[in-house]
Amino acid sequence: MLRTRSSAILLGSIGSLACLLCGCGASEELRSTTVALGDFSKPRTGIVPDAVPMDPRVLDGSRDLADADGAPSDDGSADGTGMGDDPFGRADVAGAGRGGRRAAPRAPLDESRIWPVESLVGQVNGRPIYAEEFFDPIEDQLRVIAAGADRAQARRTLEAFVAQRFKAAVDSELVVAEAESKLSPEQQAGLFAWLRSLQEETIAQRGGIRAAAEESLQEEEGGSIEDFLRITRDTQLARRLLNERIEPRAIVSWRDVEQEYERRRGEFNPRPQIRIGRVRLSVETDAGAIERVKAWVAEGKDFATIVSELNVSELKASELKASEPKASEPKGSQPKGSQLKVADGGLWNTFELPENGIAGLEFSDAIKSRLEGLAAGAVSRPIESPDFVSWYAVLDIETPGSRSIYDPDVQLSIEDELRARRRIIERERYYESLRSRWVTDDIARIERKLIDIALQRYWQ
Repeated sequence: MLRTRSSAILLGSIGSLACLLCGCGASEELRSTTVALGDFSKPRTGIVPDAVPMDPRVLDGSRDLADADGAPSDDGSADGTGMGDDPFGRADVAGAGRGGRRAAPRAPLDESRIWPVESLVGQVNGRPIYAEEFFDPIEDQLRVIAAGADRAQARRTLEAFVAQRFKAAVDSELVVAEAESKLSPEQQAGLFAWLRSLQEETIAQRGGIRAAAEESLQEEEGGSIEDFLRITRDTQLARRLLNERIEPRAIVSWRDVEQEYERRRGEFNPRPQIRIGRVRLSVETDAGAIERVKAWVAEGKDFATIVSELNVSELKASELKASEPKASEPKGSQPKGSQLKVADGGLWNTFELPENGIAGLEFSDAIKSRLEGLAAGAVSRPIESPDFVSWYAVLDIETPGSRSIYDPDVQLSIEDELRARRRIIERERYYESLRSRWVTDDIARIERKLIDIALQRYWQ
């Protein structure tokens, strides 16, 4: 109804304007009237435009504009606005055009209320970027990031994620646009033929009927056949362009492999690892254990045996002592468990053995002198101090296998890593050149706007 009336008003205005310009069927007064361009750009004085207010409840989505008691107002409307039964005021628009009563003025709307419009946020290479299309594929990820316990960290992560996705989208658009511009007419015709055959093949593989293929793609990919073909087309164009522009620059020579091997020689030829054990007893509380260890060393027992027997003897002594009731404890109370005297089999620490052996370790000279030349598992001479007595032993020395530069696997791994790094460097350089030639909009402004919308929608 509104469209019909608007069309009638528009046609009437055009007819009146035509009659005014040509003078057909008009009075002499109208024919003598001069029409200037300024009459359209600057209204004449004394003209009061009709203002039709919009009830706030209409903006809220409410269709019930009646009063609490449901009684209509004097002007035939439910709320006294003269809007009748139509909540959009269409009757008043038509009535005002026919000289009907003008709607009563209403209080202005609350301007502090925010009405966010998440539509066009900018253009990249002439392609519009819509917020809804941008956020729809990553909405679940944004909600997970925003739900982080650390609110400050969640906000930083969300902003970085949106910026990274926008950069990837911009790069993708630039590459596809560049690839399209490089196609010759023959290549464009070949691409079109390939897409048509791909469409037919896709429909044949998914039931042979377009409707069935559409439904299958919608369930699996979340898009139509056109979306599937467009993504496939863009992917192939981007791959072809990047292979032509980047691969020739990502060259790795034998000299590059040699330099990388020398730089990472320690990674391919790791140093031996030495494990050192220690038994440390207190002079004040472990006098009996010290004497037993000295006797076992004199007997020639190895380090592992001494640690085991020391733990067993100390455990028995602890259980025997705990079984004796104290004056403050009743008889028959359970003995408390005791910890091992020497834990982890006596392992003290593991060190990287330098080229000059034990002499290069960062120990005191007293420890080095007792470990130097000591066989694996043998117990050193004790180091006695006023508070402790300590024995040391070399538990074992593990020598990892080294890998030569002439190992094919080493060469291939180094070459692949170097080529991957250079691909990244050359790709970034190429993207920068595309941005300088293709981008015409303010990329930073679009990125900031997308981040603001993401914070408003997901982080708050």
